[in-house]
Amino acid sequence: MGWMTMPLSSMYPHTTPKAYLDAQFTYDRRDDAGQGRALRIVASSCLRNKVYYAAAIPSTDGVDGPAFAVVCLVKWNPRDKEGYVFGYKDSAPLWR
Repeated sequence: MGWMTMPLSSMYPHTTPKAYLDAQFTYDRRDDAGQGRALRIVASSCLRNKVYYAAAIPSTDGVDGPAFAVVCLVKWNPRDKEGYVFGYKDSAPLWR
């Protein structure tokens, strides 16, 4: 997959790669009865703003599934001449 790059304004309200990616990978599409799917990040780190690592737990109909890892390469350059200060690249799943 290719790089997804953006200016700082597109990251709003997040100001760091870690905060932005935590929010991107977290979702909750469950109804009031708890039916549906969700994904939560339980721990994450973005070492030197170069690689993002996270542990994620999916949930289906209120039942948690096994945790899995999320890994993304990160480009962080607040001084980028074109204004694209943040970029990330994820990889295809290791399982098929």
